[in-house]
Amino acid sequence: MVESLQTCALLENVLADDDLVALKQACQRAMRRDDPIPSYVMLDDLASPVYQKVHRCIDETLGEQVFYLNDFYLYSDESFGAPWHMDTELFTFARCVNAWILLSPGEIESPLSFIDDMNAGADVDFHSVSANDEDFVFTNYRTRKRLTRSRDEVDEQRVDAPTVKAGDILLIDPKRFHRTKTTVPKHALVFKFLLKGENGFMSDYQVPPMFWAEIAIFKDLVENSAEWSDVLDGIRGQLRTEHGRTALSAGFFPDRIELYRKMAATL
Repeated sequence: MVESLQTCALLENVLADDDLVALKQACQRAMRRDDPIPSYVMLDDLASPVYQKVHRCIDETLGEQVFYLNDFYLYSDESFGAPWHMDTELFTFARCVNAWILLSPGEIESPLSFIDDMNAGADVDFHSVSANDEDFVFTNYRTRKRLTRSRDEVDEQRVDAPTVKAGDILLIDPKRFHRTKTTVPKHALVFKFLLKGENGFMSDYQVPPMFWAEIAIFKDLVENSAEWSDVLDGIRGQLRTEHGRTALSAGFFPDRIELYRKMAATL
């Protein structure tokens, strides 16, 4: 990921009220479509002032160019929240950073938590997590190695994000295991950006794309595109196909679409 970022960093008061309104409206438009998915909300609005502000802020903060890969509208409450996970794109790409933007309410205390030392090394790709009453079992998809940690140990060693206010941007390393706090209902828009590694965008530690259809799509697009704009055009094309839409939205809980649609309307 971004070596200087480590786990997370809070950028305060980046977005104004009108910026937040623009992002909320984009989420609402996306969820009003006949066949909505909560991802790629801003894919066709990358020239918009609010997106350009976000992108420029991340460039300046990290001191290097970042490249938009995707975004997703996220609603979570006590009825629904993702378990501990890392983001699957990291099996394809060398370096990523997520920009987590709170849309509502106005402030959330520690909206995310991290297992800070999981996947801290470039060649460690623990992804799958299974759980029982006492333990979490993490599996490395490349080596099939398993690591067991007690629930008490994970809870004691977890790192909580700082309090985030609407208008802030929380940068996170999506390779570290993380989960969303669900005690307070909230809406967020999360952007994923790529950064180039020593050998370009692609990771040196690939997992066979048979594990995730989206990985096969991303890998093919990057390897066969001359410019990043060509990759984005390829994603747009994939989203117009049933296979592409299913693959590229698989990580965003398609079974919750009606909840997402209903809650987006309340923004």
